[in-house]
Amino acid sequence: MLRLLSLNIQHALPGAGADEAPGPGVADADIRDPTAARSVLAALAEQIHELSPDVVALQEVDTGQARSGFLDQTAVLAELLGWESHRFAAAYAGPVAGLRRRPRRSALTEHADDALGLGRALLGRPPAGFGNALLARHPVTAWRVRRLGRGPATVSRRGDHPIWDPRGYDLATSTMRNLLTATLAPAPADAAAAGVDALSVGTTHLATRTDTAARQLAAAWGALATLPGPHLLAGDYNLRTEELVPLGIGRQVGEGPTYPAARPDHRIDHVLTDPWPTGVNGAPAFPVAPAPVWSGRRYPLLRATAWGTRTFVVSDHAGTWVDLEPVG
Repeated sequence: MLRLLSLNIQHALPGAGADEAPGPGVADADIRDPTAARSVLAALAEQIHELSPDVVALQEVDTGQARSGFLDQTAVLAELLGWESHRFAAAYAGPVAGLRRRPRRSALTEHADDALGLGRALLGRPPAGFGNALLARHPVTAWRVRRLGRGPATVSRRGDHPIWDPRGYDLATSTMRNLLTATLAPAPADAAAAGVDALSVGTTHLATRTDTAARQLAAAWGALATLPGPHLLAGDYNLRTEELVPLGIGRQVGEGPTYPAARPDHRIDHVLTDPWPTGVNGAPAFPVAPAPVWSGRRYPLLRATAWGTRTFVVSDHAGTWVDLEPVG
């Protein structure tokens, strides 16, 4: 069995579940202070540890941002969990409030990864960015990042300025999106327990416009499906279940509302895996045999054996988790 957790952490801002935090003062923590920010991440790591996932897919993750204590949130969480396999992928480099730009390298581990990184270095600041992250208990043989583009800019009228006056318009641009993937190779003992000897997992955070999110999801699944299987794509899709199903992309596993965290009433955070093979009548074919082939090797499909959602000390999203086992 393998357990995956997906959570939009909203840059580890204390959220609806903060009152249930294992430590004191988390709900009122000012995460602009590095010590307070680390204490919130420690409480989050404790909750993740209690859930005992094998893979954690995160969205809305900060690195080097003033609003979250200038911490590399991915590295701090991995340290607190005691996991060596972790990777951050910036959708954009630069401060949240300021000039955002495409990073030279999405990891943002060095100032040279950002075109304006030298300026931050001179100010004594770490590289800054915002994006997605993956953490895993198992060794990772390959990390990959795929840019998914952004939605169209929109222009809207404001105030009573004449139609020819530029001050009478608001220009809104959308955020760049990306896909971060990891190909896992469980140790022999873990592989036997999980029933797979390789697994490709992706995390993504899609646009808020439904049409743009649908296009980005198709690109993300297409990129993930080229990697060694089986495949899992987790993240904040910004698509409700009734919007996701008609797209016919992958196969959903798990269920339950994830947003808003205080009183979840709909699901926009999802996990997809490989679709079932179908018979000539279009219905799922069982038993699943033979297993699909990737690069000359057969790999099993995955089915969910248990699932659920829960609030954490951070975020306006609830996390969604699923237990998976191989079939075929």
